[in-house]
Amino acid sequence: MKAGWEVKALGEVCSKIQDGAHESPKSTYPEPASGRFPYLTSKNIRNGYLDLSDISYVDESFHNSIYPRCNAELGDVLLTKDGSNTGNVTLNTLDEPFSTLSSVCLLKPDRRVLSAAFLTYYLQSSEGFEQITGQMTGAAIKRIILKTIKASTIPLPPLDEQKRIVEVLDAAFEGLSRARAHIETNLQNARELFLRSIECEFELLAEIHERQTVGEIATIKGGKRLPKGQKTVASETPFPYISIKDFNDQGSVDVTGIDYLLPETRDAIKNYVIRSEDLYISIAGTIGKTGIVPPELDGANLTENAARMVFKDEINNEYVYFFTLTADFQDQAGLNTRTAAQPKLALERLKTISVPIVPLAEQIQMAAKFRSVREHTQQAETHYRAKLADLDALRQALLQKAFAGELT
Repeated sequence: MKAGWEVKALGEVCSKIQDGAHESPKSTYPEPASGRFPYLTSKNIRNGYLDLSDISYVDESFHNSIYPRCNAELGDVLLTKDGSNTGNVTLNTLDEPFSTLSSVCLLKPDRRVLSAAFLTYYLQSSEGFEQITGQMTGAAIKRIILKTIKASTIPLPPLDEQKRIVEVLDAAFEGLSRARAHIETNLQNARELFLRSIECEFELLAEIHERQTVGEIATIKGGKRLPKGQKTVASETPFPYISIKDFNDQGSVDVTGIDYLLPETRDAIKNYVIRSEDLYISIAGTIGKTGIVPPELDGANLTENAARMVFKDEINNEYVYFFTLTADFQDQAGLNTRTAAQPKLALERLKTISVPIVPLAEQIQMAAKFRSVREHTQQAETHYRAKLADLDALRQALLQKAFAGELT
């Protein structure tokens, strides 16, 4: 460690380390009003910023029950201590009182010895993350406890040196953020260009060819709910159970994460994915997501949230699959949903969705063309994701240097 630096426990250099309410409020509100206060949970805490796009509000009585104990103020540090965003940390930029759930931890650094920005950067580093979680980076983290946070240590240079390090990191990470935004835009554009190229083709086809409904070109059958008391298992059995979550963005099934049925459960539902060349569509949850089951999963069972479309001989399933990626199909599927609370695409309504139909030979040719475009798009996406990974690695390298006293 660099000369002049100390190692201190966070409990020594923070005047308060406290989580929010341990009971959820009876009521929350989507809009602000007199007597209401912002209510932050783990979903609002991101690394380096507050995400207030989906914030809710609580009444004064709930706020008053928690705020005296967990009184986050402008410039304090907020850390997600459980949930899917565990480990996310940011400075508080809200200059007004707000309430928090227990998934959010408040850290009030003693500003005489510890810069809040320095602490925030440290908790984003691999070393800092390992300290507050008590385990190695990359391990499955479900929850961080206050005792561990208080006992975790931080390398502490003099306050002037902390401020200098923060200034250097601010400047470096501003450049990295611009680079990330540029790459993410390119990644999004690659996907949108692929989808738009398909849509343009189908728009042209719709102008010169007749449409046919799904009910006219396919036989449709829904999956079946598991009997009460029956469960899927993670260990492999001869009976795979396909859910829409198993379909990837390439329109196939990721076999590494599928569930399986025990023999007695399989016998109880008697509903099979008979042909691997059939097209499957989500009718609940992520409505309209589609995919084609690969040959190795012939005979698998089908969840009740998906439906099987068995096409006539003059229809190419891959041609229809690519049509399901268009806004035309998605709009028709969306318009055919029932309730907003629990959307579902009824099978009878699915039959009414129309598809522009060309001769079979042309369908096969177009499907091959779309497949080629998708492959080139995936290559570009892989390239951009690799660049994002490089930026993440560079960010961690800078943080490591910073807290080893090696940042110039």
